[in-house]
Amino acid sequence: MSHSTTSDFKENISDIKWNDQGLVAVIAQDHQTHTVLMMAWMNAEALHLTMTQGHAVYWSRSRQKLWHKGESSGHQQIVHDIRLDCDGDAILLLVEQVGGIACHTGRQSCFYRSWDKNNWKENAPVLKPPEAIYNKPV
Repeated sequence: MSHSTTSDFKENISDIKWNDQGLVAVIAQDHQTHTVLMMAWMNAEALHLTMTQGHAVYWSRSRQKLWHKGESSGHQQIVHDIRLDCDGDAILLLVEQVGGIACHTGRQSCFYRSWDKNNWKENAPVLKPPEAIYNKPV
């Protein structure tokens, strides 16, 4: 990831349409398999850290703080590309998912449920139980 000055950064993110909480939706996708791994939020600081440090940093709405993906699970996301959609209101991160697990449930992807006529059906196995990832019940 390239290193930029603060003024360069502010100019380069002017195309982003932040919501009224100052956040933008971010989709993380595996850079090789194209599996959609997760959706999260970023504020400007999280995006700047992601761009300069080369790993995904998000904004946790529930905790109201920056969240370095993998800080407690070890399942960091190494960023290969950052893309902005045509409307400027969503970002796509192409990442290498360390450990192959993106979801806090211990699955490869957070999108592990499919609509099946009139209910949600799980479509992916737990690769590692959350208790084993976080060393506590989740």
